[in-house]
Amino acid sequence: MPNHPVAQFPAQPNRDRQGAAPAARTLILLALTICLLHADDLPTSRVGVGLTETKLTLAEAVEMALKNNLEIDIERTNPIISRLSIKNALGAFDPTLHFDPSFLNNNTPTSSSLQGVNGLLAEKSTGEVLNLRWKTPYYGSSFGLDFDTNRFTTNSPFAGLSPYYTSRLVVNYTQPLLRDRAIDRERNELRIRRKNLAISELDFRLKVIDVVSRVEQGYWDLVAARQDVTVTSDAVNLANEQYSRDQRMINSGSLAPVELSAAKAELERRRDAYFASLGSLTEVENNLKSLLTPNRNASLWSDQVIPLDLKSPVSESIVDVKDAVTQALVKRPELKQLLLRQESNAYDQQFAADQTKPQVNFVASYINQGLAGTINTAPNPFAAGFDPLYQRLNELSAAAGLPPISVVNTGSLPNSIVGGLGTTLSSVFGGNYQSASVGVSVDLTFRNRAAQSLSAQSAVTGKRLKLEQSRIELLVDVQVRNAVQAIQTARQRISAAESSEAAAKDKLESETRLFQTGESTNFLVLTRQSEYLDARRRTVVAHLESNRATARLEQALGSTLSTYHINLQ
Repeated sequence: MPNHPVAQFPAQPNRDRQGAAPAARTLILLALTICLLHADDLPTSRVGVGLTETKLTLAEAVEMALKNNLEIDIERTNPIISRLSIKNALGAFDPTLHFDPSFLNNNTPTSSSLQGVNGLLAEKSTGEVLNLRWKTPYYGSSFGLDFDTNRFTTNSPFAGLSPYYTSRLVVNYTQPLLRDRAIDRERNELRIRRKNLAISELDFRLKVIDVVSRVEQGYWDLVAARQDVTVTSDAVNLANEQYSRDQRMINSGSLAPVELSAAKAELERRRDAYFASLGSLTEVENNLKSLLTPNRNASLWSDQVIPLDLKSPVSESIVDVKDAVTQALVKRPELKQLLLRQESNAYDQQFAADQTKPQVNFVASYINQGLAGTINTAPNPFAAGFDPLYQRLNELSAAAGLPPISVVNTGSLPNSIVGGLGTTLSSVFGGNYQSASVGVSVDLTFRNRAAQSLSAQSAVTGKRLKLEQSRIELLVDVQVRNAVQAIQTARQRISAAESSEAAAKDKLESETRLFQTGESTNFLVLTRQSEYLDARRRTVVAHLESNRATARLEQALGSTLSTYHINLQ
C-alpha cells in the first residue's frame, strides 16, 4: 500500500459519548445534503429544445443539408443566371426586323406656274419601309435587306405620272478582312460567358463541398459536445459520491468536518462546468441545425439531434504525401476554375490583338427598283403657251397652200411603267432595273491607344493568373500535408489519451479504496478524479481532431463529394 499521509483528529469522548454532538452533526450534514443538487437530478433542458429526438448518421446529415441548405440553394441560382447571360449574348446574332410606315400631305405655296397650279404645289405620299439586319456568328460578316414602296400624288404639271408608285429592294453584305474577322466583340463575349458558366458550376461545386465539410465538422463537434456533457455529468456524479463519502466518514468521526467544504466546493465547480458544457452543446447543435434546415420554422429546431456515428473511417490508402498532393492537384475545383479563367484571359488577349489591326471591310450591294403610275393628263404650261402661235401659223400656212405645222412631240412614257402597285412590284422582283456595287472600306485609327492598352492589360492579367495558379498549388500542397499530418497526430493522440484514461481510472479506483480505509486524503481522491476526467476529455478531443482531420483531408484532396457519392450533374 502506498504511504499516504493520514489526517488524525483528537477524540471528543465527552460529547460523543453523550450522543448530542453526533446528532447535531448529522442534522447539519443532512441539511447540507438537501441544499445540494444531486447529480442524478442535474437539469438537462435547453432553450428551444424539446423532448423529441432526431437520430442522424453523418450520411443522413449530409443528405439533409443537400436538400435544405440555404447557401446551396442560393449558389444554385448562379449557373442559371450564367445560362441566361449566354442567351443574352446570343441575342447579338438575332435578326432584327424594322417596319416604318409613313404618310405625307405637303401643300407648298409657289409664285411660279411652272411649279404648281394656282400658286399651290400639292403633294401626297404614303410609304412603307421594311429593314432586316443580321449579324452572323461567322467571320464577323453581316447582312442587310431593305425593301420600301411609296405612292406619290402631285399637281405639278411636269410630273409624267400621277399618282405613281416606286419600290426598291436592296441587299447589303459586309465582310471584315482584318479587324473583327477572326474574332469580334460579340463572339468574344459569347465564348467568355460560356466559360463563366463552367466557372459558376465549379463555384456551385465549391459551395457544396464547403457546406458538406462544415456539416461534417458540425456533426463531429456535436458528437464531441455530447460526449463532453457526459464527461461533465460523470464529473458531477464522482464529486457527489465523494461528497456523500465524506459525509459518512465525518459522521463516523474519521474525517474532519472541514473536508466537507472542500468536497462541496469541488462539486459546485463541476456543476458549473456541466452547465457550461450544456450551453456549448446547444450552440454546437444550433450551428448544425442551421446547415440542415431550410428556414427557422423547420421542426428540427425543436428536436434533440442525436448523432449515431461516433467515429469517422480514417483513410488508410494515403501513405505517400506526394501521391496525395498529385491527386489533389488533379481533383481540386479551385485549380480547374483557375484554368477556365486562364482560357478566358487567352480569349481576351486574342481579341485585344485583333483590335490593333486596321478596319478593312469588303462591302457589296445589289439593288432592284421599280416604277409605275398613271399618265398625268394635266396640260403642259410650255405647250399651252405655244398653242395660239401654232394656230396662227397653221392659218397662214393654209392660206398659202402650205401643210400645217404639227405640235412638237416631247416624247411619251413606255407602256411598261403604266400601271399600279402590282406593276412596280413586278419590276422589282422581275429584275427589270438592276444595280450592283462592290468596294472596300478602310478605317485607320492612328496610334490606337485603346486597343494597345487593352492588349497590355490582358497580358498582365494572364501573368497574374499564372502566379495565382502557383499560389493555389502551393496552398493545396500545404493543406494536404497538414491534413495527413493531422490524421497521424490524431491517431497518436487517441492512443495516448485512451492509455492515459485507463491508467487514470486505475489510479482513481486505487485512491478511492485507500481513502475508504483511511490511508489517503480527500484532496488526493479529488485530484485523481480530476486527472481521470481530464484524460477522458483529452480522449474526446483526440477523437474529435481525428474526425476533423479526416474531413479536412477529404476537402484537401477534392474527394468530399465522391466520398458521399454526390453527383452534381
